Amino acid sequence: MSTLEIRYSTLRDAFTLFGVLFYIQVITFVLSLGGAPSFGDIDKDLEGNVANQICGLITLLVPLFFFIRNKVFLSKTFYRSNFFLLMFMLCVIASIGWSHDPMLSFKRIIAMLSVVFFAGFIAYNYPLEKITFMLGCAIGVAALIGLMLAVVMPDVAFLSGGIRDGAFKGVFAEKNAGARLNAIAILLLLPMIRQRNRWALFCSFFSLIAILLAQSATGVALIISGTVSYWYFLTLIRLRINRSQWLFFGCTLVFLLACLLLYSHVAWLVEIAGRDPSLTDRTLIWELLAPFVDQQWFKGYGFGAFWASPDANAFIHRWGYIGNAHSGYVETLLNGGAIQLTALALLLGEALLKQYRAVTANQAARFRASALVIIGLFVVTNYVAYVIPNYRSAEFLVFCTLALSFRHHHATFPELSPTALRQRPSGEGLARDSAQA
Repeated sequence: MSTLEIRYSTLRDAFTLFGVLFYIQVITFVLSLGGAPSFGDIDKDLEGNVANQICGLITLLVPLFFFIRNKVFLSKTFYRSNFFLLMFMLCVIASIGWSHDPMLSFKRIIAMLSVVFFAGFIAYNYPLEKITFMLGCAIGVAALIGLMLAVVMPDVAFLSGGIRDGAFKGVFAEKNAGARLNAIAILLLLPMIRQRNRWALFCSFFSLIAILLAQSATGVALIISGTVSYWYFLTLIRLRINRSQWLFFGCTLVFLLACLLLYSHVAWLVEIAGRDPSLTDRTLIWELLAPFVDQQWFKGYGFGAFWASPDANAFIHRWGYIGNAHSGYVETLLNGGAIQLTALALLLGEALLKQYRAVTANQAARFRASALVIIGLFVVTNYVAYVIPNYRSAEFLVFCTLALSFRHHHATFPELSPTALRQRPSGEGLARDSAQA
């Protein structure tokens, strides 16, 4: 009698596919077809979705079992390599102690831990080259699904009414979040696009179409700034400037000065794009939330608890429920005050430094440069959108995957030449580099 044998790698890849589809909202979208959306509904939003909670628990418990089985938590290098991420998580967990709604904070923290653990599962099992290819293609396929849906169900794929009437959102609940994620997908695939990988070109094309249909200036700005930044660092790598730490550091300072110069003229650039340079809606929201931030400036209201607190009632009754502060930094102040904001700043700095060191060490430098640019863009976009630590955002999954480090392999591998990369089949796993392993 023949038996069906399933290899571990098959189960691993199947679980990874399930988790990625869940966090880029494909599964959530399919399950919600025919139901009323919860976006903007405070009761449904605070209560949560049962299907999402079950999927989230799966993406928490499976990686937890995997890490315990592989004794990850017994490794000192795990704690050293991810010190500030772990410190940030401890700050978030500690906020339950002073939360205005401890049970709600507990649920939100479990949801955030699910993202972090699943990102750790990906980072542990796959090399950076395959991670960027997999995530970029998955988001591109989600964009394709949304575009196909626009043909058969345009009322679902496009927004109707208001100033954003006719904007494309696809499978995503919010069009700006979808546009940002599609832009990140293109940036993830840039190293493969440079090698003319057909899958990368195919998926990035549909992500670009989705951004243009979404009429998202943010998405276009992310693509342009990210591509230019990647080209700059790639040029430094090709000239082998990254081999000299001081020279590379000087070139990085020049790059940062150029960014500051552009930022000083951001109003002019935004006006050229035909957008409001003052970010009127967001600045108004931040001004209205400022008294609440000042009131609990040190510890905040507890993770995710502000919108369920009595202090938020006046804001909600006057302006309605908006879900978050439309800024990751303002939302972090509301969640955990100065304590959590400091931990977040250290986490972002640690993530940038990891990729920077990997580039100077020439460890998969072309892919590390892409990751460095993406994390840098997260730091910027988190100012005008709730990205980190938003457990509902696929961008947070991408960030955690790039930020986490595991050193269970100690062998180093040489940088692959462009010829070698072109000769590899599409999506084939590459040797794990020591910084990601």
